[in-house]
This record gives sequence, C-alpha cells and structure tokens, in this order.
Amino acid sequence: MEGVIAVAAPFAMVVAIVWIVQQGKVRRAELSRGPSREDDAVMGAMQAQIDKLTDRVAVLERLVTDDDRRLAREIDSLRGRDRPPV
Repeated sequence: MEGVIAVAAPFAMVVAIVWIVQQGKVRRAELSRGPSREDDAVMGAMQAQIDKLTDRVAVLERLVTDDDRRLAREIDSLRGRDRPPV
C-alpha cells in the first residue's frame, strides 16, 4: 500500500500543476478577448444614466448660482403662472 501512495503522490502533483497552468491559460484568453456584447449593453446603459445625471447636476448648479428673482420667475413660469418681475 505504501508503494501505491508513494507513486500516486507525485502523479497527483503533476496533475494539479497541469490543471493550474491550464486554468491560467483559459483565464488569460478570456481577459484578452475584450468586452462582450453584454458588457457593451451594460456600458451603454451606464453611459446613458451618467448623461442624465450630468444634465440634472447642471440644472441644479444653475438654480443654486442664480439670483432669487430670476429663480422665482422661472419657477412661476414652469407652474404656468407668469407674474410680473419684481
């Protein structure tokens, strides 16, 4: 029995080494392929969301840096109630 174990242990190490090397090659090939169609779709959706958020931030920046009277006129015009300027 000891003879079988003595022969099996080096064989198992060789198999493990070969398996590890093959897994490394497979992963390297997957990474070198580049983005898939699904990745492109996800990136497109994320870019669209970023664009929307950028627009919203621009509006908020304009509101924060605007003077009070002009801001009040814009809000009233959005509500549909045009009032004379103050």
